[in-house]
Amino acid sequence: MSFLGIVTLVLVAVIILSLLFVLFKAFILLLPVALIAIAIIWLIYWIAGKRNKENMPSSSSYFDWFKASTTQTQSRKHARNVTTKDINK
Repeated sequence: MSFLGIVTLVLVAVIILSLLFVLFKAFILLLPVALIAIAIIWLIYWIAGKRNKENMPSSSSYFDWFKASTTQTQSRKHARNVTTKDINK
């Protein structure tokens, strides 16, 4: 490999590493912003939860979004006149 080929490879590696460093540095710098956003969102929901005590599952205005909407109305029938037999080994 010639001298210019080695220089080109090194320059390409330096450019790629510098871009990765810039991107990861940007992500690291955004961590405090993300933590502050998480804290603000949690605080809003915490205050809204304290204010909306009447919207609890016992009230009629509460809707549980995670509950299955279809309920099984048919249950299995109980077995009648069933006997069991012991297994002798």
